[in-house]
Amino acid sequence: MIRPSVPGAGLPALAPQPPKSPWRTWLAVGFCLVVLLAGIAYLYRGEIGGRLPPAWQTILKADTRSVPKAARLHIDLDASRIDFVDGRYVVTGEIANSGTKPGTTQTLKLTFRAGEQVVGQRSVPLVEGPIPPGGRARFSLPLDDPPAGTTNIVPTID
Repeated sequence: MIRPSVPGAGLPALAPQPPKSPWRTWLAVGFCLVVLLAGIAYLYRGEIGGRLPPAWQTILKADTRSVPKAARLHIDLDASRIDFVDGRYVVTGEIANSGTKPGTTQTLKLTFRAGEQVVGQRSVPLVEGPIPPGGRARFSLPLDDPPAGTTNIVPTID
């Protein structure tokens, strides 16, 4: 004899699923939103950077094209020296430009030291240039009467 089957009797037994945490869903949505916003900001960084206030552009460096390029003059200490000739110091050296525009020097600042102690400072006019980007200029400057006790002279330019 064949008996009719009871509805639902032939199905496998299914264990009830525990309810999903809504926090996982919210975290996944938040993560996707952050990634999407970061991608949009990256794609439109030129337009966004142009609309930022100048203070934010400087802080974030979002638009490097707006930062003016300039000359960067410095004394190459490896190519410079200080000699004591006929009772006078003679500062000889090279000024290098590591910037992107030509530059001109105005003043040579000298710091006189006795060991680690500063015994005096002087500013001497030194007009050299224009020095092209990547270029160098030599200079030689005799100094009269340095402060007493001077053992080292540190030159810098303005």
